[in-house]
Amino acid sequence: MEENNNLEVQNEAFEAEEREMSFFKKFLKALGKGYLIIIILSIIFSLTALLVSNFVVKDETMIKFSFRYTIDVNLNANDIISNENIDKVKNISYSYYTGSKISTYKYVEIENIMIEEDSKNTYTIYVNKSAFNLQDKEGNVNYNDSAAKGFLKHLAIISLPENLYTEYSQYDETNNGKEIKGIIKVFDNEYYEKNSLSSENVLLTVLKSGSSKKNILIISSISGFGLGLVISLIFILIFTNKISELKKREYDNKNIYRTPLHKSFFNDSLKVFKDIKSLVMIAILLSLVMVCKFIPIPSGFGELGLSFGFLFLAIACMLFGPYPALIIGIISDVVGYLLMPNGDFFIGYTIQSMFACFVYALCFHKTYLTYTRCFIARVLVNLVANVIIGTISRSIMYGLGYDATMTYLLLTSLPKNIIYLLPQSLLLFFVLKAVSRPLYHLNLMDERIAMNLSFF
Repeated sequence: MEENNNLEVQNEAFEAEEREMSFFKKFLKALGKGYLIIIILSIIFSLTALLVSNFVVKDETMIKFSFRYTIDVNLNANDIISNENIDKVKNISYSYYTGSKISTYKYVEIENIMIEEDSKNTYTIYVNKSAFNLQDKEGNVNYNDSAAKGFLKHLAIISLPENLYTEYSQYDETNNGKEIKGIIKVFDNEYYEKNSLSSENVLLTVLKSGSSKKNILIISSISGFGLGLVISLIFILIFTNKISELKKREYDNKNIYRTPLHKSFFNDSLKVFKDIKSLVMIAILLSLVMVCKFIPIPSGFGELGLSFGFLFLAIACMLFGPYPALIIGIISDVVGYLLMPNGDFFIGYTIQSMFACFVYALCFHKTYLTYTRCFIARVLVNLVANVIIGTISRSIMYGLGYDATMTYLLLTSLPKNIIYLLPQSLLLFFVLKAVSRPLYHLNLMDERIAMNLSFF
């Protein structure tokens, strides 16, 4: 009793000291308590910007095609790579060189092409390597060197003035098949072989305009980190006045834990399965989760929606611990599917639900509750459960390829879960704060936990 009185006296003194603090000192104190939020949010935004940029920004590696006309053609360099000429080559159905059928050129998509006039009648074309990423017979998409050579050769010959084009776009029958006159008379083959595409020298790492992809990724990553830093600082600034908390806290290994790394933390949760009152409470909370499934809220990201069901799952996992949390996760997913089937059932989504519930139990069961814990819980649920496990499950279920999977992850799932991270974690904290005292009066929470929720 005397120890508790001393604790109350110390806490009253701390609270009086906090009331006299200037706002700036409170802000510095809040920074010290919210450093995890700053670090995590900055890293998340940085990695997100890096991943999205890496996916969206096209491969800037360029291939080099150098050639020389052996006759005086008097061409404007940019006319050679005009959109009109590129479209003409894409529509070619038979090779000017061999007379064989061509089926790949129409799939070439050129977004970045440049040309330099090295000397009279001598040119070098630079074009994105990714333009010639074509699908093979096995369905794999890879760089096609022969398609690149053929396409650019045809681009050079089709760019000739009409009179020259008419003369040199014909071919003669030879012992080795059909061979275009132009390849002999117009192109300097020795120069071409020495300076253009070959198996030994296909790639160039230099760019002729703009920033390299590497620089873009670095800038994106730094910008993302800065954005995360600014958002977290503004967030902490807004909630600076909510830093007050009891400075002295009691911990033991039966009722309140510093960390979940205790055998009793897990073993004690098994007792729930023998307690009728606890099982009834779990059933009530799960019924509320099911009700929330019938009230989907559009998220603005495709078919992904929002639901308040996670609040009741978090409360149930907070009250009853890790092992019941796994069962709660299974029931919420399976029963939810039976009530509202949407496509085929897939076990991956059940694992996703189990993981989310397990995280709530580890973060909230029998420990002091803070916003930082709510934030960390939602980081794990949003990024690991929703983004990673959810995307993998969707990919397996619908048989999506790599590109389709990454498009969904980076442009739909990840942005949605990042944007809603702070609002969901705030809502979770304030709901737990609101229900803690009523749960204590129902003998479902320890008084010390229920009465001592703190923001930081």
